[in-house]
Amino acid sequence: MGVRFTKRLAGVFWLLVFLAVVSGCRRAKQTTAAPQVIKTKTGVEMVAIPGGFFEMGSSKGGADESPVHRVWVSPFLMDRFEVVQEQFKKYQISDPSHFKNPKNPLDQINWTDAAIYCNERSRAEGLEPCYDEETWGCNFEANGYRLPTEAEWEYACRAGTSTNWSFGSNARRLKAHAWFAENSSKKTHPVGQKKPNPWGLYDMHGNVAEWCNDFYSENYYRRSGEKDPKGAAKGAERVLRGGAWNSGSGNCRLAYRASDPSIDDTCLASDAIGFRCVRGAAVSDFLQNGDRRNEPNNVSIEENMTEEDPARSTSKTGIVYDEIYLEHLTPPGHPERPERLLETIETLKVTGLYSQLVELKPAPASLEWIKTIHAPEYIERARSSCEDGIGYLDSGDAPTSQRSYKAALMAVGGVLAAVDAVMEEKVTNAFCAVRPPGHHALENRAMGFCIFNNVAIGTRYVQKKHGMAKVLIVDWDVHHGNGTQAAFYDDPNVLYFSVHQYPFYPRSGSEAEKGSGKGLNYTINVPLPAGSGNSVYLDAFEAKLRPAALAFEPDFIFISAGFDAHEKDLLGGMAVTAEGFADLTEIVKAIAQKCCDGRLVSVLEGGYHLEGLAASVEAHIRVLMR
Repeated sequence: MGVRFTKRLAGVFWLLVFLAVVSGCRRAKQTTAAPQVIKTKTGVEMVAIPGGFFEMGSSKGGADESPVHRVWVSPFLMDRFEVVQEQFKKYQISDPSHFKNPKNPLDQINWTDAAIYCNERSRAEGLEPCYDEETWGCNFEANGYRLPTEAEWEYACRAGTSTNWSFGSNARRLKAHAWFAENSSKKTHPVGQKKPNPWGLYDMHGNVAEWCNDFYSENYYRRSGEKDPKGAAKGAERVLRGGAWNSGSGNCRLAYRASDPSIDDTCLASDAIGFRCVRGAAVSDFLQNGDRRNEPNNVSIEENMTEEDPARSTSKTGIVYDEIYLEHLTPPGHPERPERLLETIETLKVTGLYSQLVELKPAPASLEWIKTIHAPEYIERARSSCEDGIGYLDSGDAPTSQRSYKAALMAVGGVLAAVDAVMEEKVTNAFCAVRPPGHHALENRAMGFCIFNNVAIGTRYVQKKHGMAKVLIVDWDVHHGNGTQAAFYDDPNVLYFSVHQYPFYPRSGSEAEKGSGKGLNYTINVPLPAGSGNSVYLDAFEAKLRPAALAFEPDFIFISAGFDAHEKDLLGGMAVTAEGFADLTEIVKAIAQKCCDGRLVSVLEGGYHLEGLAASVEAHIRVLMR
């Protein structure tokens, strides 16, 4: 009891110290080629979906969407589009659709007739039908077509994402991907007119809801199996997935579940329900360029997979981490503490992400590179202050320990190692889980928990060693990166973009600060009021960052990735969620892909709520891996 009380007092003390300093202010790479599109004997386009693990469900949706649980899905083929009316009529089955158009998805279809279509399509291609047309049981061993399991549907819709929709968590983007209540004019539309998901599947979020094979049970996720779950054993209704023309945006989320009676009477069926087909995949479905010379007969892709390597692909996202970063010790209860990295790395390991990343080992940065940003006398002061055990560097908001100087050199060295790996094409991008952070560190002064400016030094390194002339730095830490801004304020070859809470520590970052001399307009500050959330940040990135970055055409991109704008962070006052950080990552990654072949290094800055930080880093890395 006494120990807990002491630690609590220590935490309050350091929080008060930090607030005193800021007085006057507010209180997914795994990147692989897109899955292959094949055409069946009857002319239907299907996508070869690789097997893998994913986190199914949502903790923020309806009660039937939880708990979130880990699921393995074996490889399969899925129709690229919902079954359209002209396809359905090929098999002499009466078209029940309300909204008639050959290219529109079938609608008003009951579950039984959807299963009959699957069987007829199987027979037409010489495949074994899956459904017993008396009991309507499904033989999953048959090689014919069937309706997807609920797990297969969500896995395919997610396409490796962990956000509310396959394109992110910003509902305003839904109009570009789906026909739903806000844009459908109360009817269905021809398939394939909206943007596909990352795996090339169309209309997964809207047009018509889609039948799944599973019986519906509200509590099924509590007892769902891990490997290829097939739903409840029995039930009165079948599962529906995906939004429809009459759905609100929330019902178009990829984790949203619905159900409908699996009746035979078409007259009672809904005109907002359709379907698409799947079937099990063979090795040949995943071979590129139609090369089937060495194809083994009837071999499942799963036989060549392991739990650690489910997709048979090499990750192209690097991770920098070393236990030396834990040896930068701060006083008990201080917000910038080793537990920040311990919680983050443990989360990445528990979710299975860490094993999919390329480990990049740091080495201490040479003083040659530290001196490109910091004065020699400051570097020496940092060394002696740490090694002499003084306890702080320059001010009370830069606490140190005897190993802090070594950790700071290794933090910079980790960033340089990430840059080298990207430039040598060992990875496409990388995340640096380093501490101490850096973006407040000035040429000759430590401040804001920072000793050396990791990203600023990395910028000079990629310019001077690798010849990348133009560098974009995107800083989304809740605090303005005054040290980074100062380093490049008159430099037209570095575009510095910062979105941050304002007014707030360190009292800089007004919109009027735009650079000087030749660097005028190469500093872009977007100060935001306390309480700003995902939509405000996304607006800033879309309206300010994207056009400026595309005009600048960077050769390399750094992210000063502070996650203290998270809604639960005690040192900030913002309301960004982990999904919001994923959306910001999507935008920056898209800029990197368009301008500089994806070259991007993300470096940890702030983030002091342990669970919020870990969840945000996980969401961030999942996007980098795609």
